[in-house]
Amino acid sequence: MIFTNSLILFGQKIEFYGGANKNIFHDYNNNDPHLISSYKSDYGFSTGFGVDSIKIDWLTCRFTLQLDKYSGKIDGSYGGLGGGSTITANIDKSVISVGVFPINFMIIKRIDVNFGLIISELINESFNGTSSGWQMNQPNWSYKLQDKYKKFSSSTYFGFQGRIAYDFKFSESFWISPQYLYYFGLSNEFVDFPENTKSMRHYICIGIKKKIK
Repeated sequence: MIFTNSLILFGQKIEFYGGANKNIFHDYNNNDPHLISSYKSDYGFSTGFGVDSIKIDWLTCRFTLQLDKYSGKIDGSYGGLGGGSTITANIDKSVISVGVFPINFMIIKRIDVNFGLIISELINESFNGTSSGWQMNQPNWSYKLQDKYKKFSSSTYFGFQGRIAYDFKFSESFWISPQYLYYFGLSNEFVDFPENTKSMRHYICIGIKKKIK
């Protein structure tokens, strides 16, 4: 009841958007001298639904529901005096995300700028690759990732996302919005080695926006 009374809808706009993304896995904060990693970026696609101008008390927010399909390749090795291991993997995953954007403003009444938090859930993944290694006084080993892992990716993710869009007015109620989005993940992408890998993604999308109130 308190939430209902404090939520005010004004000048609401709904938007459907979609486009391409470029995923980049990384571990920029890696300070472990025994870990060497490299990543290859890849392209995917995204689609989503957004609602603008929802006011909760004094705060005006944008909310989104978004589906991302993204990919990448990882190569990692970890070694010391007693042994070491390597991994090569091709990853393809899909996540569904909820976004809350509490920072919103416009430039020259045409350019929308939004900053917020994204929380995602893994809905599908496929992966293939190999893991191999050696240990002192033990035989070398190697296996396919599919033979060891039923699930290679983490279940949930969170990070920050920024958005900038230019609104072309098509009619009194409709706008077309080319837009750029950037996601910087704060959570780990995988359940195991390399365990500190995160994702950042660039998006080029186009949206159709309608004023509903």
